[in-house]
Amino acid sequence: MDKEYWKRIYQKQNEETLPSLFARSVTERLDVAGKRIIELGCGNGRDAIHFANHDAIVTAIDQCDNMIETLQYRFQRVETLQFECCDFTMLADGEPYDLVFSRFTLHSISEEQETNVLNWTIRNLKPGGHLCIEARGQKNEIYRIGQPVIDEPDAFILDGHYRRFINFNSFCKKLEHIGFNIEYAAEQKGFAPFNGDDETYMRIVASK
Repeated sequence: MDKEYWKRIYQKQNEETLPSLFARSVTERLDVAGKRIIELGCGNGRDAIHFANHDAIVTAIDQCDNMIETLQYRFQRVETLQFECCDFTMLADGEPYDLVFSRFTLHSISEEQETNVLNWTIRNLKPGGHLCIEARGQKNEIYRIGQPVIDEPDAFILDGHYRRFINFNSFCKKLEHIGFNIEYAAEQKGFAPFNGDDETYMRIVASK
């Protein structure tokens, strides 16, 4: 992942404290109180904080050490909210989670890394646990814009940042093949409007 890119983005977003529409939709759909949640790529922590405010027990991870250090200091006394600096594509197995949350992170890793993450998730989710994903798919408006990545037909470098555009139908089949049950899946506008723009994103909620 592009650590320097994300550091710049997080610095710009540091004052944004409201949770994403996706995080809010998850707490509307699922009762997270008392549940163990891990967020893969937490950014400035706003969604992790949202889940903790809904009485979840949250582990939020990101590779941007400066942001994680800031969040660790700010929330050091909140026992139900833990921030860790690590690579979410290389997690070890451990105590299972009730929910794995990934917003705008799967399209920032290779397909091989994506497969590793999904396999880790199915192993480390409790029975009935949920995987919640929001990411760029091939209907996204900037698909095929930028410098193509060699040997990755759906990945491009734009503004110095790697993005891989996921095929929605193939991804849903992949989830089912790994062992997930898809409860909700859509690729459309309205999921993440920002600064007057309303791009098309994919959103999936699946259970084990």
